[in-house]
Amino acid sequence: MGGDMDNGLSFWGILERFCKNNSVSRESMLYQNKQGISSSVLAFLFFLVLAVASGLSGCVQYTPHSQQGAAEQQEKKPKVQSRQPATATSSKQKRTADNGCSYFYFLWGRHAELAAEYEKALASYEKSLECNPDAEFVLRKVPLLLLRLNRGDEAILRLKQYLKQHPDDTISRMLLAKVYIRQGEFQKAAVQYRKIHQLDSKDTTSLLLLTELYLAENKYSMAKTALLDVLAVDQRSYSAHLLLARLLVAEENFKEGQRHYKEALDITWSEGLQLELADLLTKQKKYAQAITLYKEVLYHDEDNEEAQIALIHIYLLQGKGRKAMKELQRLKKTIKDPTQAELTIIRLYARWEEYDKAITQLKELLEKKEFSEARYLLAALHFQKKEYTKVLSDVEKISSQAPEYEDSLFLQVRTLKELHRQQEAVQILESALSKEETQTPDLYILLAGIYQFIGQKEQCRKTFLRALTAYPENEQVLYEYGLFLDYLGEQDKALEIMQQIISINSDHAGALNYIGYTWADKKENLSQALRYISQAAKLKPDNGYIRDSLGWAYYQQGEYEKARDSLEMAMEMAPDDPAILDHLAETYLALELPEKAKQFWRKALKMYQQYKEDNEKKKRPKVNGTSREEQARKRIQQKIYRLEKGEKK
Repeated sequence: MGGDMDNGLSFWGILERFCKNNSVSRESMLYQNKQGISSSVLAFLFFLVLAVASGLSGCVQYTPHSQQGAAEQQEKKPKVQSRQPATATSSKQKRTADNGCSYFYFLWGRHAELAAEYEKALASYEKSLECNPDAEFVLRKVPLLLLRLNRGDEAILRLKQYLKQHPDDTISRMLLAKVYIRQGEFQKAAVQYRKIHQLDSKDTTSLLLLTELYLAENKYSMAKTALLDVLAVDQRSYSAHLLLARLLVAEENFKEGQRHYKEALDITWSEGLQLELADLLTKQKKYAQAITLYKEVLYHDEDNEEAQIALIHIYLLQGKGRKAMKELQRLKKTIKDPTQAELTIIRLYARWEEYDKAITQLKELLEKKEFSEARYLLAALHFQKKEYTKVLSDVEKISSQAPEYEDSLFLQVRTLKELHRQQEAVQILESALSKEETQTPDLYILLAGIYQFIGQKEQCRKTFLRALTAYPENEQVLYEYGLFLDYLGEQDKALEIMQQIISINSDHAGALNYIGYTWADKKENLSQALRYISQAAKLKPDNGYIRDSLGWAYYQQGEYEKARDSLEMAMEMAPDDPAILDHLAETYLALELPEKAKQFWRKALKMYQQYKEDNEKKKRPKVNGTSREEQARKRIQQKIYRLEKGEKK
């Protein structure tokens, strides 16, 4: 629209001539059409003729003869929707406002806007406002156009000017808020949303948008208040119930959160929302309620994979393996790719120690497609059956690029240890560590462990130092190295390493426990030792060895009742550790309970005796000519002997 016409007259020229003549006859229009005016131009001209016929003509300036007619047409002019009438203009503005001229330029601007010629459109709208500064339909258009041109500051200025004259115009306020959001000025946007709600107390859209702003700024309490305000106006607001449910769940107010989930589902039921609520119930271990919801989803859509998998997961959590198996068999028939379902079935068989069934199904799966996850699982099952040659054959088929590669190396090394082929394990690990793409801290730790197992202490030390060269601040490497130094009897160096770990991570429970226990055992820095161990216990409350350290620290401070409580708890958590029984026996003796002390020392002695036999079979190395277990065993024998002789200590 706007190209040259066959008769050489431009579109702008036609409009200009139309404006001058103030009218266009039907015959003239037909004549022009015959001369080749496009139908779109003709339609646009006809639209202008209608405007003239409606009293919106007057592209010429104001004259006294047209004053009365213009005033009458001003009254008839359709008003743009607004909650309040426009502010009255001054007498001077009334005299100079030319609605026909304003509308003409508005139409031309609209034509340019539709053609995506936004600069031209803006220029036309500005001319329209020169003709009539109070043309609301243009005043509202200009900020939108400025936004299209990425002139946000100007858009804000225009909107603020408009709102000074029309403070109750909620549509413009909504637009202003959106501009503020685009510029990242959330606080100013929030002010506009609150003002909109003040102007119309029954409006909830502004409150919901305000909620989104608060959520974006992590102002959850204010967001919750806004949502409650929405529900005060509209109890059936789906969005408010849903957002409030999620906020309450984030606050761990599960009861109220579930209530709002149910309200939202009552308003608009959907599979997605039902699954969300069921997942929440599962996390709370409300399995029966969750199962009911999942089954309802499956009633509506029996092939819903998410519901089927979630239901299987719950059955597994409940230990209802047979029910899980039944659902898995059904899922396998409907799912597009049944591979994961089949692997889960195989793992269930493995859990039930039905290894032959699991192996048979794995082999069938691998015949269809070779993939590392299944191959590693097959190797692990062969290991369970002590079929070590098959294990080695399986792991060799796992690529170094596979996610299971590192696990397969661990399994391979473990298998070689069982076959007493430790040197092969060393070679395999050294080969893996020689390649940058397969080098990891865990492999260094594993290699050091093998060297320690076969008594090559210096090689073990060198391996740890190589690992620390590659990973100088790796907490796990440092921790294992510290334990190795302690094993060698180099306790001061071990303490330095553990202190280094804490300087990297002050919440490393293992390092805190080691330092605290070492100090407590030496009766040094007892207050600090107790603080370290207490912190470790908070980090790992279910760790029996840390509880043992805590009890021993209390014992060394003479707080025997606290020591007994901690050590009894430690014994429940780690019942097979003779060191814990030894400490508990010492505590019972301090509490003047010699018979209980003897009872627990005898249990500890049996465990140490078993360790001695195991060490002899495995030919484990000794420290300072004798194993630590042997030293402890001899000390406990002496304790029991003295008690039986009637000595109190």
